[in-house]
Amino acid sequence: MSNSTPSQTPVVSVIMSVKNGLPYLPETLDSVLAQTYPHWEMLIVDDGSTDGTWEVLQGYQDARISALKQENTGVATAKNRAIQNSRGRYLAIIDADDLWLPDKLEKQVDFLDTHPDHVAVGGFVDIIDYDGTYLYTEKKPVTHAEIRRHQEHRNPWTHSAVMFTRQAFHKVGGYYEPIQQYIVDYMIMYQLSEVGKVHQLPTEVVQYRIVPTALSAKQNSREFDAIAHRAIRKGRMSPEDIERLRALKAAENKTPDFKKSMYHLYLGRSYLFHNYRRRKALHHLQKALRYNPRLKIARAYWWMSALLPPFLIRWIYNTLSPIAGSTYVRKEP
Repeated sequence: MSNSTPSQTPVVSVIMSVKNGLPYLPETLDSVLAQTYPHWEMLIVDDGSTDGTWEVLQGYQDARISALKQENTGVATAKNRAIQNSRGRYLAIIDADDLWLPDKLEKQVDFLDTHPDHVAVGGFVDIIDYDGTYLYTEKKPVTHAEIRRHQEHRNPWTHSAVMFTRQAFHKVGGYYEPIQQYIVDYMIMYQLSEVGKVHQLPTEVVQYRIVPTALSAKQNSREFDAIAHRAIRKGRMSPEDIERLRALKAAENKTPDFKKSMYHLYLGRSYLFHNYRRRKALHHLQKALRYNPRLKIARAYWWMSALLPPFLIRWIYNTLSPIAGSTYVRKEP
């Protein structure tokens, strides 16, 4: 355990809201401690954990890390509280199951220091599965203009990859607390792009772990997207849409098998098309069908995994997938 003392004037405040962060939380914290950039502090809010998260946090004696414990309020309020207790001029967000690459902070501080007209920076993302196996890398729109175009239709950011200025954060009013979760990350990045220029580094900065809680799959995805984009563009949500969003969440909680099926479909598809591993693809697609036997796309992918050679599967993906150009498999050194 490190016994480092905190910087007198930390440049970066690392912000985490966590609820039930085990088993991945220690690995995530270690990826922060391993950063090549030294001038940071970390503020963590345990937002009502019941799984031993608080005990893990208490075990970290590094003086740069501070933790607060509270009853569950949701990620928006928890992140706002962490930021209120922080000091850095830059704010970097990390979720409790993701991992920073060692030079993430160094590269992003350098970018913001040398581009004072920019208020936020992200980067490319390595996608890993639940046990840390690398699947593929996700490109991001890089320039301000590209990001602005992209975000009108879908979220171009991975929140564990972002760093933004405290000044811009306060200018947009912080995370939007009335809705607490779901789209608050998307909303604040959209708002930041309206008060200053934004950018994404064309290099990998974070490993994003695919776990069921990370997926944004919704049974009523069309209605959810309509509500989300109304809120994102306005910077607020109507009382009617808030109530409808709560109803969608309640319905989702009553059908846990749906999210499980989509989680295994995602992993099966990733192993099939990106990092071709036939057995793992079949394993996850079978699980997806077990949770939802009527999931036709999972059945189609299963037959592809079982019958087609890898070169043909790659050709099908590269020819037919609308996102084929935005992903690649990074060669390990």
